[in-house]
Amino acid sequence: MFKMGTMSKKNAFSLWLSCVTIFLVLEQASVESADATQRVQRLPGQPPVRFEQYAGYVIVNEEKGRAIFYWFIEADHKKAATMPVSFWFNGGPGCSSIGAGAMSELGPFYNKNEPGESGLVRNKHAWNKASNIVFVDSPAGVGYSYSNTSADYNYLDDELTAVDALAFLVGWFAKFPEYQNNEVYLLGESYAGHYAPNLASKILIHNENLGKLDINLKGFLIGNPWTDSYYDNKGAVDFWYHHSLISDETYNEIQRSCDYRLEPAVGFSSSAACRNAANHASNLEMAEIDAYNIYAGNCNSASVNDSALVKRTRPSFFLGLKDSNFCGPDTTTPYLNLPEVKAALHARPGIKWTECSLQINSQYSVASVVESMLPVYRYLLTKGLKIWIYSGDIDGVVPTTGTRYWLRQLDLIVEVPWYPWNHSTQVGGWTQVYKGLTFVTVRDAGHMVPADKPSQALQVFRRFLIGKPLPSF
Repeated sequence: MFKMGTMSKKNAFSLWLSCVTIFLVLEQASVESADATQRVQRLPGQPPVRFEQYAGYVIVNEEKGRAIFYWFIEADHKKAATMPVSFWFNGGPGCSSIGAGAMSELGPFYNKNEPGESGLVRNKHAWNKASNIVFVDSPAGVGYSYSNTSADYNYLDDELTAVDALAFLVGWFAKFPEYQNNEVYLLGESYAGHYAPNLASKILIHNENLGKLDINLKGFLIGNPWTDSYYDNKGAVDFWYHHSLISDETYNEIQRSCDYRLEPAVGFSSSAACRNAANHASNLEMAEIDAYNIYAGNCNSASVNDSALVKRTRPSFFLGLKDSNFCGPDTTTPYLNLPEVKAALHARPGIKWTECSLQINSQYSVASVVESMLPVYRYLLTKGLKIWIYSGDIDGVVPTTGTRYWLRQLDLIVEVPWYPWNHSTQVGGWTQVYKGLTFVTVRDAGHMVPADKPSQALQVFRRFLIGKPLPSF
């Protein structure tokens, strides 16, 4: 240590200035340690922003050439470097987090939907106001993600998806080591009800095997999550009936002929009676409504591909994606297929981006889809994680009803009883706090809560991050 008394004031000042300079250089090096080759300079039509963006691929299997695409949106905050890193996974299985989560729900930009207009507009309720957000196209074959081995698309299941997702996280933090010690959260909706708990389990085991906190997982937040085939299917049918969407006869026939435990969707069954009853419900009695938001207007504007997805899986576990404005045109697909957009995002030039992949969905293991996540929850509830489940209460695909059914099976201790939560002096929904888990409903929201109720969704996300119950009246 230098003794100031033995130095002249000039020399002392020079030493101080050198130390400050070294500190600033090191600090800048830390900031610049992110993979600069992945920086998104500016998207076509993008308004000015203060935060950085990065996008590109993490190779998760060198031998087969599997690569997972990500779009990293830095937090819109001066303390972004120390804020949580949250990874968003859309459902399906087979739907893109880039087109749905990022461009239609909680990302910083929406596409302009007015006729004759193009470009992006700011989302004032973007979740990167509260956290760094990484949107992930998972598994390979979804969105911009790909495999060089075509056989990879012929069979997928939850185990393969979770293994690749863990490899993605490890590879992502290698690209962005400055975030290695930040709090990590998993986010998603619909089939992320499988993705998030399975990945959380893999992360905990990964950390235990390494003997260190390699990935600083703190919890997960998932919306309208497909969790248990029996309770989610039963909840869907009960929801349809109690919202007067189906007849007594159809309801009774489904109850008699369908085995909810064996079906990834009501009517996806070997029972002809079950299929007939389910088809009658979805193709006739509910044909003129959007099951993902039963009170939304239906302008019949879905593309042929989207219509095929909806027909194949509605009502089911599948996230048949719509823009936040269901009656508006699909501007996301043409935008994300522009060569200049792909170049800006460092996506593979020749890849065709689609919102949902029929191939991935159709080849995904039915055994995985019908497997209950309740044993995984029971394991995770012993690990001290922050677990929040939110549910749009007018979703007819994975309704609040089914979520409440399976939550009961966990026999959780109630810490704060059911109460309406306050959003700007209005009822935002209802919530109940259990030991280890918080359940939240979002009033008048469908399957994609951040699209239907963006302000309420951001409020839920903020409270989740700080671990405090939603405000009461």
